[in-house]
Amino acid sequence: MVWDHRFEVAVSGVGISKITRSSETPLAALAVDAVQKAVADSGLKMSDIDGLVTYAELPASGHAAVDGLTMVSTNAMMTALKLPNLRWHMQNETVNIGGSTQLAVNALIAGACDYAIVFRALHNPPGQYQNLPGKFAQGNSQFTAPYGFGGPAQGLAVEYARYLDRFGQDREKTAALPLAQRKHANLTPEAYFYDTPLTPEDYHNSRMVAWPYRLYDCDIPVQGATAYVLTRTERARDLKPKPALLAGFGQRIQVELNGRISSRADYMGAGGSSSNLTWERAGLGPKDVDVAQIYDGFVGSAIYGFEAYGFCGEGEALDYIQGGRIELGGEMPVNTFGGSLSAGRLHGGWHIIEGALQASGRAGERQVPNAEVSFVGASGANINATTFIFVPEPY
Repeated sequence: MVWDHRFEVAVSGVGISKITRSSETPLAALAVDAVQKAVADSGLKMSDIDGLVTYAELPASGHAAVDGLTMVSTNAMMTALKLPNLRWHMQNETVNIGGSTQLAVNALIAGACDYAIVFRALHNPPGQYQNLPGKFAQGNSQFTAPYGFGGPAQGLAVEYARYLDRFGQDREKTAALPLAQRKHANLTPEAYFYDTPLTPEDYHNSRMVAWPYRLYDCDIPVQGATAYVLTRTERARDLKPKPALLAGFGQRIQVELNGRISSRADYMGAGGSSSNLTWERAGLGPKDVDVAQIYDGFVGSAIYGFEAYGFCGEGEALDYIQGGRIELGGEMPVNTFGGSLSAGRLHGGWHIIEGALQASGRAGERQVPNAEVSFVGASGANINATTFIFVPEPY
């Protein structure tokens, strides 16, 4: 059934802070910078903002949760911004930034606020990423950490190895995704690897992190923040930028008992459920899409997304991405800002921003011509899947 509220909510202004590997600038200051940029991009004043939501996931293991330094809550942001007219705010720690965005959409439709800011701030501590705390493993990690599962890469590598074996695929085909996305990052001034090309030789000679994942198959952990303004479309039309209208969204929350290692075999079910609801609500389908942003925490995340969201059949994604199809100028450009692999790991906030920019024709050098339907898979297709479709105004 087509969604009753199609095109009623829009993305207006967007903001991205400075992106670094780690930073002496407090995380809250980076989040404030992203929010201020988004508000200014909309042509609004901070006093206009009456809604605020974030996904405040706890920091990487072994690092304390210090509000404003290693994470940024809505309370910290309210204190920093001193929003005088705030009417609605919410924070979640389970349903990612895509889920936070959907909460804001519902709040706007319900009339709980008029201009909602969605922000995501991500901390990257200096030193080794995902250090195991102490000398002894605790909880579930006592069954995985002694065998080398110290962070997400190892568990997700097992998952991807299973995928390759199940479908008889060659891991070397994987290179097409990070190589294409690096080209896109080289057109994105905010991207971490903006000034750094990636050649096929660079990719194939990079170290193996956890088979079958090489270095450039993994996202680049960074410190930074994203933010965007959501409002009802009739208000967005009066703001400074051309808005991106929300045609539909969907979500599927899948409980995972062990965050370190899992087959996550149900990626077709989780991602498919989310995207099927999105297609139905929008009255569109995969063949209508002109450009897509598909979450890529590791290459496997995007590979599963191609299949779960219906762009190709199960087990066919590695063949689907060959021959320049997903590059700018190809049949379906993907992760046109560089994705998490080359722009930086800021979860799905940057994917949503790029999806909205493409739909509103504001993506600059990387703009896909006549991008009428812009799809976003803002989180992994195999867990807590959230999907969106943006279209231009008028549509």
